[in-house]
Amino acid sequence: MVELREISEDNFVECIKLDLTKEQWRYVASNAYSLSEAYAQKNDGKYTPIPYAIYNGDEMVGFIMAVYQPIDEDDLEDDKNVFYLSRMMIDKRFQGNGYGKEAMIKMIEIMKTFQNGSAEAVVLSCSKENVVAYELYKSLGFVDTGECDEDGDSYFRLDLK
Repeated sequence: MVELREISEDNFVECIKLDLTKEQWRYVASNAYSLSEAYAQKNDGKYTPIPYAIYNGDEMVGFIMAVYQPIDEDDLEDDKNVFYLSRMMIDKRFQGNGYGKEAMIKMIEIMKTFQNGSAEAVVLSCSKENVVAYELYKSLGFVDTGECDEDGDSYFRLDLK
């Protein structure tokens, strides 16, 4: 059974060492970059990062991170409270076991009960070339919005309300 655990001094090095296949690295930033980004976002105070290690029993198998993005009155694109799922990866040794789907379900539950504020949706971007991730998100109810980010990745949305 998959469990999400907070990143701590005891497990951050293990998280950084999680690995993907060579082909998969073009779709996701490294966990070291992601944890650095979370630190910067937390210090900035504008967004609230929510990074977790994904465990199967006592073994770390992946990493997931969302960012709570409240309404920003100075940015017309941030006109609603949303969660942005910025990272989700399962180490190459543990792929194909359903850990990614279980972790996503648990993360969505965390978002629904988030103490720092409610949001109306979860959004994410995904390359259509990343077929496994693309199909995973669709299987969880995410809908392709038809819009793309600056890299050409498709935006997906899951309404929480």
